[in-house]
Amino acid sequence: MAMVSAPGSFYAICQQAGMSLGINGDPIVLNVEPTRFQREVARLIRHSPLGADCTESFLEGLQEYLEDAQNLKACLMPIAGSSHQGSSFALSESLIRMLLSIDIIQSGLMEALLDRILGYLNEGDSDSPAPKIILQQLKWLNNINEPAKLTAKLLEVISISPVSIQRDIIVALPEIVPDSEHKTIVDGLVELMESSTELLVAILDALSNLNLQADILINARNNVMDKLESAELDDLPVVIKFLLQTVELDTVGDVIGTLRQTLDFKSISRLQRSSKSMKKAFGGSLTSNDHLSLPTLNLDALKTGIRFQKFVTDAWFKALVAIPKASDHKAIDVMVLFILHSIVSLKKKVEVLIRKKIIEGLLTKKLLEDTISVHGVSLREYMPSVLSISENLLRSSANHPIVIRAASSLYTSAFQVSDAYYRQEIVGSLLVHIGSGSNTEIDASLAVLQNIVDASRAALNEFNGFIKGLLDYLDNMSLEQIRLFFIVLGSLAREDEESGTSGTLLNELNITIRKQLSNPTETYKKVGVMGAIAMVQAFGAKEIAVNSRGGSSSQASASRNQAESDPLMKISILYLTMIKSSCHKSATCLSMTYDELANMVMSNILEPMLVLWIKEEFSDQFAGTFVGEDTEQFVLRPDRRIGIEHWLNLDGPDAMLSISIMPKLCEESSNAVSDSPLLDTPDAVICLCSLFKLMQATEKATGENGLDDIDGVLGCSISMFKREYLADIGSVYSMEICHTIGQGLLCAVNWFRELSNAFSDNASDQTMARIILRLKHILELEDMMRHVLKVIPGFKPLEASNIKAKDASTRNMASSSFTGGVAIQSSHGKGKGFTRGMHDDSSSLSRPLMITSNETVAYESLAPYLRELEMGVFHALRVHAPITRDAYSGVTDQEKVHLCYPELRYLLTDLLAKVTFKLPGPPVMTLFGKKAAAPVVNNSLLIRMSTIEFVKEILKIVSHIVTKTRMMLTLLYNDDTTDVNGEVVNQVTVQECLSISLKILLTLLSWNELKGSDQKELRLNLLKALAVDGKSEDEVKEIEGSINLSAVAVESFKNLAIWRQMMPTFESSATLLEILDKILSLVPRNPDTSHEASEFATRVLSERWSGSNAVKNDRLAYVIGQQIGKAATPLALIDEYVTGVLPSFLGDDDGIALLHPMLSQSTFTTYTKVLYIQLAVLVGEFTDDDFQDTEAALQHVMKLTQCFQDLAGYVKSNDKRDVLGVTLRHSKTFMEQFIKRVIPFLGVHFKGHQDAVAKIFRHHLQPATRSLQNVCGHAKASKEQSLMSMVPSIKKTMELLIFQVKLMLETNDARVAFWVGNLKHRNLAGEEISSQLPIESEDEPEPEVQASDEDDDMPEDRNSKCKKVDRKKKKARVPTPSTTNKRKKSGASSSTKSAAAGKKRKSSKTVQEEDDERIHTKSQISNSDMSEDEQDQLEGEEQEVEDVYDDHAIEEQEERAERRRRVRNPYIDDAAMSGDDEEEEDDEEEEEEEEEEEEEVGDDEEDEAMEDEEDEVMEDEDE
Repeated sequence: MAMVSAPGSFYAICQQAGMSLGINGDPIVLNVEPTRFQREVARLIRHSPLGADCTESFLEGLQEYLEDAQNLKACLMPIAGSSHQGSSFALSESLIRMLLSIDIIQSGLMEALLDRILGYLNEGDSDSPAPKIILQQLKWLNNINEPAKLTAKLLEVISISPVSIQRDIIVALPEIVPDSEHKTIVDGLVELMESSTELLVAILDALSNLNLQADILINARNNVMDKLESAELDDLPVVIKFLLQTVELDTVGDVIGTLRQTLDFKSISRLQRSSKSMKKAFGGSLTSNDHLSLPTLNLDALKTGIRFQKFVTDAWFKALVAIPKASDHKAIDVMVLFILHSIVSLKKKVEVLIRKKIIEGLLTKKLLEDTISVHGVSLREYMPSVLSISENLLRSSANHPIVIRAASSLYTSAFQVSDAYYRQEIVGSLLVHIGSGSNTEIDASLAVLQNIVDASRAALNEFNGFIKGLLDYLDNMSLEQIRLFFIVLGSLAREDEESGTSGTLLNELNITIRKQLSNPTETYKKVGVMGAIAMVQAFGAKEIAVNSRGGSSSQASASRNQAESDPLMKISILYLTMIKSSCHKSATCLSMTYDELANMVMSNILEPMLVLWIKEEFSDQFAGTFVGEDTEQFVLRPDRRIGIEHWLNLDGPDAMLSISIMPKLCEESSNAVSDSPLLDTPDAVICLCSLFKLMQATEKATGENGLDDIDGVLGCSISMFKREYLADIGSVYSMEICHTIGQGLLCAVNWFRELSNAFSDNASDQTMARIILRLKHILELEDMMRHVLKVIPGFKPLEASNIKAKDASTRNMASSSFTGGVAIQSSHGKGKGFTRGMHDDSSSLSRPLMITSNETVAYESLAPYLRELEMGVFHALRVHAPITRDAYSGVTDQEKVHLCYPELRYLLTDLLAKVTFKLPGPPVMTLFGKKAAAPVVNNSLLIRMSTIEFVKEILKIVSHIVTKTRMMLTLLYNDDTTDVNGEVVNQVTVQECLSISLKILLTLLSWNELKGSDQKELRLNLLKALAVDGKSEDEVKEIEGSINLSAVAVESFKNLAIWRQMMPTFESSATLLEILDKILSLVPRNPDTSHEASEFATRVLSERWSGSNAVKNDRLAYVIGQQIGKAATPLALIDEYVTGVLPSFLGDDDGIALLHPMLSQSTFTTYTKVLYIQLAVLVGEFTDDDFQDTEAALQHVMKLTQCFQDLAGYVKSNDKRDVLGVTLRHSKTFMEQFIKRVIPFLGVHFKGHQDAVAKIFRHHLQPATRSLQNVCGHAKASKEQSLMSMVPSIKKTMELLIFQVKLMLETNDARVAFWVGNLKHRNLAGEEISSQLPIESEDEPEPEVQASDEDDDMPEDRNSKCKKVDRKKKKARVPTPSTTNKRKKSGASSSTKSAAAGKKRKSSKTVQEEDDERIHTKSQISNSDMSEDEQDQLEGEEQEVEDVYDDHAIEEQEERAERRRRVRNPYIDDAAMSGDDEEEEDDEEEEEEEEEEEEEVGDDEEDEAMEDEEDEVMEDEDE
């Protein structure tokens, strides 16, 4: 290209200025300094002969030069300095950049450059980097001559450019445009944002760096929020960051709400995965951004925005707290909780919030699992927070199983998505919990480890070295915990074997278990049994367990040889053989083995071949060991020869088989084990129930006919002693034989309980008839047992006879002291116990009987040794009509079998114990951390059942419980002596059954997890079960098919509410009312049903019940609370009580006794307490939105305060300590709620309703607080400790109320309406009393000085009272000589101070008139709560600010301060009390006596001065 060198041209000017331009991309060389070049160019253009045309000529030449791409590149790149000059200089700017700094050509050059950008559009080269380089030249210029022109040109270029160039220009705008043009740019960008979503990120990036006005910012933010739902996925991080960093305090709530509703992290992750899959499917390559997790970027943007400003952080936390429903919680909420937890200052608050939401069912287990599982990669940065939250939940999970499940979900999900480092941290955390010593934490941690094993066994196996370290601490675990721990280790050992790593874990477990089994101590032997059984389960379990208890045809083809040839089955068989060889002489350990094997077989988790092996080796020995013929002869021990008789046969006289119980207890040891080499122990009868349980379990698992092959055992008789000697058993038999008989009876009870367990599953009517008969036999045997226990002191079951103490195997079972030793309930079978450090004493029945106690053992204390009734037994409750038993007509004269009330009570009592144990209600605070002892029963199977499974089993029988309850109510209401079957009934027994059944329903409805969002199906099924009783088939079908929870709840409420007319006692009525209340709490509030509940409570309170004096106060309080709380207008009912019922009762009105028979002198306190509580509830629920207008709300508040005034006034006519305590305690709650809820409302509406607000305070609230002041004075005078302890807190609340009222008046410019003074000290009757407490002293007491009387509401003048009491005490003290000179010095200055005091007295009236609104600080602050130094300081301030002491008073005040200083010196006190005055000189003694006389005169004058001061009463001034 030829260079034009005409004068004034671009080339000529550059050359004259010292620059050599290259051609066709040759480098440009600058021969002079850049600043000199710029000055020369500007000078040449200005002084050119062409004049103004020179500028155009220069720019035209430049454009022509830049048309060549190579030249353009050279002009945009930094130029080089000439190397031929004597001095060199560094250059970093391009030619274009230097020319842009020349004002005369700047505007034209900028326009030319932007036009050049448009030229790339026409050439179709929009991907060229030249536009970005050109924009780079325009950034950060020192000066822009025509900013408006540049702004317009930029917006023009943006409007016609493609998206890629638009994005580059928009991002560069904040660095190009000066601040003066920001408004124009922002308007253009906001307009562009409304029309294009592709530029959203670039526009937000630019807006974040521009100065925005408030209205423009709000407009931009609103537009962004509108575009949020339609924004591109890649744009979301920038959008989130912009919204959170530009938000303001008044709009932060709206922004947070929009983000919560719009951001669905689960959908974002799914869309991103589908986008990647499509790119791979079409052969596209993933960009670097594609490999980044979009949720990670969004989460990072959230974190940055949340931490950007503190008010945003606080707003997020408050927003999460305020989420009301579980369905409203989303993944973003869980993520934000993790972000907030990472902030140190919020860590504790977030942990408390998470725990609270989990307990309330708002944060569900599924939500936590999904959040961590789906977004695990994004949350890796927050794994420390996840781990910390999990630890906290696990540590605080007591009484809340739902918290344990949530912590387990967090641990398990976090383990699956974490890397190796955090997996190790998780395992370490769980091991720390296991070693904590807390049973709750140990059980929960072991359950978490089990869940992790099931989900990620291979990953957990990498850390088995840490886990197996707990083998050294087995002594600190219970047997159930040891079982769970060995199951975990066994699963990891199986993973080793299957993966072929051949690790050492299996060898170490084998060594440990062998060592425990070979230990002669039975405790450690049980540990070995548990370990071996766990290994059997680990290696013999199916890979996919089927949760059914039925057998399959495939199991029949399994053979013993197959089990012994399989490598994994071989290990299981090895451990079973190990147990056989080590425990053949320990019946307790064998019984435990049979129970554990039976549980595994019934759970259907073992391989069929292993089940068949167990059947052949263990189960088949039952018949040969315990089943004998009626004619069989037994060889009994010489010392235990008793007559054998067969009892309780159901199979008729032709039956020949019998279960040998007493023969096994009494026969010779040589014959005891002849038929069973495995049971090589004389106390083999311990294994009777356990071995039968294993036998029936293997029969169900391996046979196709269930228990049909062994159903004869259900009617089989038992071999016992002769009944004819039962009445005189103590005189007929020796004590040792009596103990043996007791063991036999206990074993027989357990046998029938186990029979009922075995055959109750899907039992037919005939089988159920047998089970009911066996229940009758159990009751008969228990009565025999109670009779025998009276003659055998110190009785201990066989399981407890060989050990000194037994440790509870579950965390919830408590120990029970027995007369012959300490026995603790077990988790296995018939109470097989264990301890952590018991000595071994493997004695047998051949040992002489040792009686260690003469106390009689109660049968109920043997509950831990009874076989546990399984849930199937309770299906006997479905028997409502007699069952005809034709097959057994020859047995007795009875032709029909029905469930009588004694058997019903037996079942219901056991069921109630199970429900109470398994379904904890809301936690109850107990004094000093004491916890109620759990009932001592055997709940080993119940512990292993999950809560959800248990509830599902209970739901199967709830409808039958309801039916039974209705039948009992009908019988009691009609006062029948016979039931529907014609049987004579005991109404006391019926009432007991009724009470138990109601408690079962109440406990079930009180389950603290029933309201959880994940238990909706259980809630619905429970309500259906309560609603179907007494309905026709069509109605039952309609109810069962309904999915409307509220409708079903109303139906169940109405179905049970019918019972209210038939309730026999107050307690049962209160329980029914509570049941109805629990039903209503499961659904949203229904006004109709709530009103019915209130009417029911009113009827209960108006009924004259027999034995009403025995009604518990808490139950009465609950009924009154329901009457008021569920009423349509609770305040009107409270007003009726306060203004009508209670005054009439106190006035001995006989009509009130008829209308309210439950109201008496003993229950007056309960009524008062409930009224206070309900008043406080109404105040706490107060909101002006519930009223049509302000006047209605003010009338409501006035009625509340009027009721409060009347209640507080009852202390004048009823001064019982209980009434006063209730008044102080609950008045404080009322005032706190009033301050929080009502005073802000009154402050808002004060100016428009001054008279109403003034009336509320002056005529209602002020008299009430005065009554409370009188109660406080009475408490101090009476020295009642229980009342005095409440005085400080109630006075503090009253002072807070005063200050809040003052603040409200000052806010509304009505401060002059507020006056505060000293209250008169009055007793409960309102009579004035002295403010001084009597002080016991050897000296003659001074006359009491009453406090000043003022009419304004204010706490008593405690400051004045304390000062006077202190003065009296100090007068009794003898001053020491060391202080005499100081007193003289203080007296020397008395004249000066007297003059000052005189001036103060003259001006005191003027000061009082000028300061009408001052408040006596000494009447507001209690000196009893202050140190003496603070008291001195306060007194000094009062003297300067207030008034009004005469000369002697001022002088005496200083002397008293000096004496107070002296008293604080213990050495001076000792000297004063030691009598050293006798050794002082006579002149000093005379001076001391004179000083004492002056002191007494000064004290008297000071008292007069203070009385004068306090008599200056400030009067109220009208507004």
